[in-house]
Amino acid sequence: MQTSLHRRILVSLVACFVFATTAPAGAAEEFGDVEDDRYYSEAVGWMVSEGITTGIEPGCYGPEEAVSRGQIATFLFRLDSSHGNAPEYFDHPFDDVRATYQQRPVGWLYGTGVSTGTSRTTFSPDAPISRGDFAVMLWRYAGRPAPNGDHHFTDVLRSYQHDAISWMVERGITTGTSAITFSPEVTMNRAQAATFIHRYIAPEPQGRTESTDQACSRPLRRALETVGLSSGEARCIAPFLADYDVDFLVRIANGEEGAPIDLIFAVAAALQDGCLSDRKIAGLSRRYL
Repeated sequence: MQTSLHRRILVSLVACFVFATTAPAGAAEEFGDVEDDRYYSEAVGWMVSEGITTGIEPGCYGPEEAVSRGQIATFLFRLDSSHGNAPEYFDHPFDDVRATYQQRPVGWLYGTGVSTGTSRTTFSPDAPISRGDFAVMLWRYAGRPAPNGDHHFTDVLRSYQHDAISWMVERGITTGTSAITFSPEVTMNRAQAATFIHRYIAPEPQGRTESTDQACSRPLRRALETVGLSSGEARCIAPFLADYDVDFLVRIANGEEGAPIDLIFAVAAALQDGCLSDRKIAGLSRRYL
């Protein structure tokens, strides 16, 4: 009887939070959090096909997440590699670059003059990159081409960014964030990074790359953490709930339908797998009953 009560409580908790966080139906390009009809959908698919990105984890690209300087270094390095340029290896002087996969990309950026870092000894690989600084990095990667005219944005105030942003406008890589703004100080996200890189290489639409979507459980895990689960508990439970339709779970959350036996079994399987201790279940019961 007690076990049955715990199952019903857990099903209700999961249903209440999953409908607001599960990736939309029709997600594309191998990632459950990339919708088919977004401005960045084709770009992300192209990045996957070129080997430039594998996402932040299986099934998740993280389009709205900030893109870091270390990630941009890796994107550009892989872009160069995908075009058969065999990027040369250089040592770098930055003592804050610790991730193994970033060592060669950062060294290559430094050695080719695409980036000089944030100081003589730091690259700040985990710091988010602004739209203006990304423009400069992409422009330097392109060989610092001289633009034929000036951009029309009134909010670009740093002198070292003007040529880069003018070039991006001229190449059709950006149209800005409004008719007169580029928002150079705003943090770049991963969707914008994919879009700018794709437009630099392929200004015209290239069509989709066929792929198989994977469910992105990251938002669900984070939501489960907000209702009292630890990171490990949420990671353990999420795969058991990945196959359920969002609208269906919404109806359960709203009390419009009862939880079917297969959903109860799925939650029971998570419990039997040791995802939650009896103490945690009891604590959630007291909190949400």
